[in-house]
Amino acid sequence: MSDQERPTPEQMLARIRSESTDAESTSSDGKLRLFFGYAAGVGKTYAMLQAAQAMKREGRDVVIGYVEPHARPETQVLTEGLEALPRLEVSYRGSVLNEFDLDATLARRPEFVLVDELAHTNAPGCRHAKRWQDVEELLAAGINVLSTLNVQHVESLNDIVAEISGVQVRETVPDSILERADEVTLIDVSPDDLLERLRQGKIYVPQQAAFALEKFFRKNNLVALREMALRHAADRVHDDVEIARLGSASNRPWPTNERLLVCVGPSPTSAKVVRAAKRLADRINAPWIALHIESASAVQWSDADRQQLHRNLKLAESLGGEIVQASGDDVSQELLAYAYSRNVTKIVVGKTGDQTNRWWRRPNSLVDRLLRDSGNMDVVVVRGVDEAHSESMHWNTRSSSLPPLRWLEAVIYTVAATLITLLMNRAGFSEANLIMIFLLAVVAVAARCGSLPSIAASVASVVIFDVLFVPPYYRITVYDSQYVVTFAVMLIVGLLASTLTSRVRYQADAARRNERRAEALYRLSRRLANTAKTADLLRETEQIMSEVFDAYAVIYLPNDERKVRPILGHVASFAASAKEFATAQWVLDHNEPAGAGTNTLPSSEAIYIPLSTPDNVAGVMAIQPAKPNTQLSIDARQLLETYATQIAFAIERNNLSDRSKRAELESETEKLRSSLLSAVSHDLRTPLAAIAGAASSLDVSINKESFDPASHDLLETIVDESQRLTRLVENLLHMTRLSSGKVQINRQWQPVEELIGSALHRLDHVLAGREVRVQIDGDLPMVHGDDILLETILVNLFDNALKYSPADSTIEVLSEPVSGGIAIQVADRGCGILPGDEEKIFEKFHRGSGPNTDRRGTGLGLAICDAIVRAHKGTITARSRPGGGTIVRFTIPNESKPPRIATEIDE
Repeated sequence: MSDQERPTPEQMLARIRSESTDAESTSSDGKLRLFFGYAAGVGKTYAMLQAAQAMKREGRDVVIGYVEPHARPETQVLTEGLEALPRLEVSYRGSVLNEFDLDATLARRPEFVLVDELAHTNAPGCRHAKRWQDVEELLAAGINVLSTLNVQHVESLNDIVAEISGVQVRETVPDSILERADEVTLIDVSPDDLLERLRQGKIYVPQQAAFALEKFFRKNNLVALREMALRHAADRVHDDVEIARLGSASNRPWPTNERLLVCVGPSPTSAKVVRAAKRLADRINAPWIALHIESASAVQWSDADRQQLHRNLKLAESLGGEIVQASGDDVSQELLAYAYSRNVTKIVVGKTGDQTNRWWRRPNSLVDRLLRDSGNMDVVVVRGVDEAHSESMHWNTRSSSLPPLRWLEAVIYTVAATLITLLMNRAGFSEANLIMIFLLAVVAVAARCGSLPSIAASVASVVIFDVLFVPPYYRITVYDSQYVVTFAVMLIVGLLASTLTSRVRYQADAARRNERRAEALYRLSRRLANTAKTADLLRETEQIMSEVFDAYAVIYLPNDERKVRPILGHVASFAASAKEFATAQWVLDHNEPAGAGTNTLPSSEAIYIPLSTPDNVAGVMAIQPAKPNTQLSIDARQLLETYATQIAFAIERNNLSDRSKRAELESETEKLRSSLLSAVSHDLRTPLAAIAGAASSLDVSINKESFDPASHDLLETIVDESQRLTRLVENLLHMTRLSSGKVQINRQWQPVEELIGSALHRLDHVLAGREVRVQIDGDLPMVHGDDILLETILVNLFDNALKYSPADSTIEVLSEPVSGGIAIQVADRGCGILPGDEEKIFEKFHRGSGPNTDRRGTGLGLAICDAIVRAHKGTITARSRPGGGTIVRFTIPNESKPPRIATEIDE
């Protein structure tokens, strides 16, 4: 079997995966089929029910576990004839919720079950928190599942969806669920058709549809989500094609997508080839790979050749190509094998100088071999401009600029062999033994000095043998024709031995390099895994980096303000300079390499690599070669980036661990504080109520005309302060309950005017003399919420307006209907909100400042309002009022239509 016919590791892995997939098809696990779309209403449930009806007609056992028909007649029709399993009723906060009954499905054990809305969050009390976990248990039990999913619920796309739509989707499904799905069916309609369905009420009820059109269902959002869904589905199809291609017996590429491969070598022509490949890739909109294959002759390259190769690879990297370096003896075969493994459709290669076939030149050049063996791959040949480098030089550049010591060593080996053979000749050894000594010297020269000195040693050995040991002696003349064959064999064997020895030497050096890198990566991974403290981790990292790259290593970590600070393991003079700090800061801010050897801030003394994780940049690593005026090679750069990824995840793991410990400590502290506040508040509530009640009764019962005015003022102060302290205790109790999540929302339909009136009545004593204007819209519906908690919001807003506004100013209250609910706002004419404090004022214990501020507040009022509004799934905002003052506005959504109020009409 030829090298080209031998399966690559990727093909072998793909075949194993294909066989494992076939084995899974006969295993006991069920299969998952997903109906995938970009938004609600595209027809996922409809398509799933159509598939279920088709299977039912084929005689398959299909049942409905949970399907949400959304009151659509066309969808409900498709459920007819299908067995529907009973739903699980769960009581939650005074309501009864219908959920998917997992145990009933497991007991029924159908062949196929329909489970709609894979991303759904189950009600408390169910076995699993998420519906996709129910599906996993069904699959493990051998039950096949049909389900639906929208692209915005894919975990890895969650943040992107939030950036595009401005809506943070809470219910997500891990990507692993999509990856294990046996079939994904894309359901797609145009955004215009989807919006028309929404307006016709086929997706949501009209009130909800109007709200959706303002928020999530904007056309720009839908277009972007549609592209994401199509791309996700296309990526899955591409993965399936790759598995099928690599798992097939054929080595040939499947041109389903264009992909370019450009050959890069040490010739200046490679720069032109790289640019041509970039232009071609842009023209056909294809990804491209820059591949350099290092052969055994690389050991003979000069420093100029290596620098040229580095520049060529750096150029390809700067143009956006994927850099790959490989090694092998046959460049064309290695190149084609890699192209087959990556499904390359076009190879771009350069030819240099005069490529005409002359009698001394082999016609079997690299370009010729590629054209002959490329099969159905296109080969694009770019003509070079440098006459000095031959085409073979493009890949196998040979240079005579070896160090003088190599040549001197070769001369020493040859002279030593000559002296030994002279002694052996006097001792009577045969010519065959003398020839073996010369061959041994040639092999030694090849092993120690390289191929060029070994070739020279081979020729010199033949000449020396002829002059010293073949008559006529001391002359380059041969009388016996048999010695011609001896000389030819001796020269050929010497050349072959030198070539093979050089190749073995190169392979041994490459193996040692790979072994050192693998060992260093293993040591780094092991130390990173076993080091818990960040400081120890950084010291270990810097030490290993210094050993591997023969360089000084420094790691910079950001502080809380995202400003870099060096953590010095090995003290490096460059690390503390202002210029290097600026470079490190730029890398941290932009998440891109910079410094020496790059196109960004190249005057820096070191190269700076970001320590990146998917979420952020954990730090910056600086590497300065120990030898002056040297740069890291592209290969070393790639290895450094691999190490940087490992280091970044280790730093992030330690940071997460530290944050987790701090969060746990803060949580325990918060629990203790809440417990103390709750206990103290409960203990204060009863005596405060007694004091307030007694003071109020005394204030009502006494004769104010005969009562001492000073004593009466003291009594009013007792009443006012006891009521204020009572409100403070109530706020503390509300805050502790809301923080612990123990508050039960008792939603009832309430008239808004009654809530406002009740809140004002509770503050009658404090509002005495203050004008309050209340404006309620005539078409205002009732609000669906907890009357006690909603009244608490209004009391705190009124109390806040009293504290932060002049005593002679007016407080204005406005209530109006909004899409899907009602809005209430309270406005005053106080000092307003300081710029930047619009969000801070809703934090616990935050108090405003201003000339009219009452400093007796605790800073809990607005925090309680925010918590109650969020518990009702509403929103609350605060802003400064034009002309002075503050406006606090909150909305409470109505999850259903308000009840109709019956009226009697007298006849």
